Amino acid sequence: MTADQGKTLEFESSGNKALDKILGGGLPKRSTMVIAGEPGSGKTVLTLQTLFHAARQGKKCLYFTTLSEPAIKVIRYMQLFDFFDVDLMHQRIVFADLGTSIREGAEKTLSEIQARVEEHQPAFVAIDSFRAISELLREDNSGRSFVYDLAVQMAGWGATTLLVGEYTRDEFADFAEFAIADGILRMGSERQELTSVREIEVLKLRGASYSSGRHYFDINRGGVLFYPRVSAPAEIESQPGAMTDKRIPTGIAGLDELLGGGVPRGSSTIVQGGTGAGKTLIGLQFLLEGAKRGERGVLFALEETPDQLRSVAQSVGWNLRELEDKGLLVIKYASPVELSTDRFLHEAMEAVRALEASRAVFDSLTTMSLGVPVERRFKEMVYSIAKHMRGAQVSLLLTVESEQLLGSAQLSGHGVSFIADNLLQLRYVEIDGRLERAISVLKARGIKHESELRSMTIGAQGVQVVKGRFKDMRGVLTGLPSRDSGR
Repeated sequence: MTADQGKTLEFESSGNKALDKILGGGLPKRSTMVIAGEPGSGKTVLTLQTLFHAARQGKKCLYFTTLSEPAIKVIRYMQLFDFFDVDLMHQRIVFADLGTSIREGAEKTLSEIQARVEEHQPAFVAIDSFRAISELLREDNSGRSFVYDLAVQMAGWGATTLLVGEYTRDEFADFAEFAIADGILRMGSERQELTSVREIEVLKLRGASYSSGRHYFDINRGGVLFYPRVSAPAEIESQPGAMTDKRIPTGIAGLDELLGGGVPRGSSTIVQGGTGAGKTLIGLQFLLEGAKRGERGVLFALEETPDQLRSVAQSVGWNLRELEDKGLLVIKYASPVELSTDRFLHEAMEAVRALEASRAVFDSLTTMSLGVPVERRFKEMVYSIAKHMRGAQVSLLLTVESEQLLGSAQLSGHGVSFIADNLLQLRYVEIDGRLERAISVLKARGIKHESELRSMTIGAQGVQVVKGRFKDMRGVLTGLPSRDSGR
């Protein structure tokens, strides 16, 4: 390997780990990046968030304003964000206005920029809005030559340069800054029915292995928060301990007997059944069994609120609040109406990592699908959840509601049963004019299991599974069994 072949890019952190991951490591050092997007898309917030992060690392930053917004107005709004630090404003971040220089022409503007850079020797240079410069200067045909002259100067500065501007994607070919840029980030928004979501896309980044496609982000008091698009981790099966032959009990003795001792650690299990069949209670009992063994668990609720779940658990004698206080259980509620797939997966994995959880329950996938209007996107999300949890060595249980009350039910109304390692089917059976519950194991990947249909009851001890109830009956799967007269 030659010396040149061994060289790799050096990166500057954007201040956001998720964005650095999207960029393949961060902002390449000494590169020129264009941050493009419509007004209000978050370009200025991202730029200053990056500069304040660099300033906290002891680096000098130079921020030029142009004809778009005066510095005093920018500062006034940036004070609303948590990343703003007035002390850093005086010590590490220098604001400069190019408005007067721009009106005097390209040569004066370039001279002013160069003088400021030579004076402060910054690690970062930002020009916001750069489009205001290029538009004004190209009126006298000096805009394109100005951009190329600036590119030559920037190469010698050794600074990472951010050119911020209000550009639409259709305009990229019209402005010279896109030709000289090492990287292009496009920020915008997309309408989804009655709501809209913010997106960022890396359109160009020389030499970096960035994550292509559109990624979502939010803006709150903390600044810009990014969520890399939903995807399954690579080479998940090669991670040691991702899924083992060791069984872990579900907490339901009769069910564990059907499964030959429990589910494999790190596996994913879907519990499917009609409304009121006991899916949520099975999920809770799965987490409680883990807590008894000192294993931490997370319940991701999309139907009942935490208070409702505590009340349901209390009805069968379980004290969830006690487990929460001991740090053995965390309940995370998300409204399906406001669900963002990428954000939800990101926050789910953060919750698992923060708790160092070994069990997780998602209740329910049916409700989750309400917040994901595209079926393929929903399946991608469920697949990614299962693979990420396996990679984190978390045993996963997901609930799905089936439409049928009696009779044969489909494997899944949402077509996600193939994703799970194990599939449990809950059904109702009418016996002597009463509805009773039954459970069976339809699939248990890689392990020996019983396929017998067993009776399931819900009482003071929670969920119980017993055998023998349907021994002398036929037609149980229809939901309307009859006594076998031949016995």
